Amino acid sequence: MKILFIDNESIQNSIRISLMEEMEHHDVHLITDMDEAVEFYVNESPDIIIIDFTIPHGLDTMYKILEINPLQNIITLSDSLDCSELLGCEYCLENYNKRRVLKHQGIHDLLYLIENFDGMPCEYANKLKETSDEESPSLEIDNPPE
Repeated sequence: MKILFIDNESIQNSIRISLMEEMEHHDVHLITDMDEAVEFYVNESPDIIIIDFTIPHGLDTMYKILEINPLQNIITLSDSLDCSELLGCEYCLENYNKRRVLKHQGIHDLLYLIENFDGMPCEYANKLKETSDEESPSLEIDNPPE
């Protein structure tokens, strides 16, 4: 399975990628730049995107990809307890194909979600803190969905 992983470079991400490639033979591409990530998405059509929406331009990148394909399988991976959807969980559930994993969860949880994505509900639906732009300026986006 081809996976686009959008996050910062870190030892933890290197370990995650190695385990995804070695344990399940996934083809994982870590990209840290928004423009490169969108270009890779358009050219390579990954099966799943894993993204930390709290990194600089993470939310913008996610919405650019969702503009291209609102039904793209996306796993938001973050330590943040904020909702990755500015319009709330119900909007996300009705319009997108996103699931959530917290970074501190083990690699087995992430691998299980990757392998069973279509059959898994969003475990964190309506459990995360929905924030407004005033509360969380780091989550502002250039072009919010309409």
